[in-house]
Amino acid sequence: MANKLQFNPETLREFSSRYPTRLIKKGRPLFYQGEIPRSALFIRSGVVKLYNISASGEEKIVGYEGHDAMLPSEWLFNRSPVSLYYCDTFIDCEVCSIPRDDLMDFINSNQDLALSLLDRYISMYIGSTMHLHALEQLRSGDKLLHILQYLVLRFGKEVSKNHYQIPLRLTHQEIANLVGLTRETVSTEIGKLKKNGVLAIKDVYYIVDVDKAVRILGESDFSDLVL
Repeated sequence: MANKLQFNPETLREFSSRYPTRLIKKGRPLFYQGEIPRSALFIRSGVVKLYNISASGEEKIVGYEGHDAMLPSEWLFNRSPVSLYYCDTFIDCEVCSIPRDDLMDFINSNQDLALSLLDRYISMYIGSTMHLHALEQLRSGDKLLHILQYLVLRFGKEVSKNHYQIPLRLTHQEIANLVGLTRETVSTEIGKLKKNGVLAIKDVYYIVDVDKAVRILGESDFSDLVL
């Protein structure tokens, strides 16, 4: 069996240290939808929210990017001339502005880094399909369980056996925006999951019992998935 690729950001982090680092407070815009970026941003620490705004003015969250992300990736890799989404700091972030040509020259000259980035983007692709899978569910409870499963795999930190903390301070409205539900419905479904022992809240963070979640979903294939 071939060895699994594993994302190792140290080479990229060392390269980014050549450029000035800025601290950007929570809730500040990094890119607007349709903006032509002047340079790429490397996220040294923090979490960034990517989203659209619907015709009715509702925020629709596309996903979250954590430390060591490069944004906007669609512009960086010449897939779009503009940023496809709004990008805001979800928490305080340390970011570096790196000229696209400099960054791409460095990636292209370092095969190990290129393979490492391939691993990262494979994980992001799988995460995106899981997000879509959550949106496709007919029942609101299933939508919520699937998006919690995605968030655990993407960001989760094990706090005890089979229990994972999602280290993002997500409001009920933000979860609703992830899966196309109302805030009231999310609040009701979260109450049910807490009652069933699937979900707990500690210090404003969600903790998911992944075994119970998988049993309810009946999708054991996801239990060994790694992002």
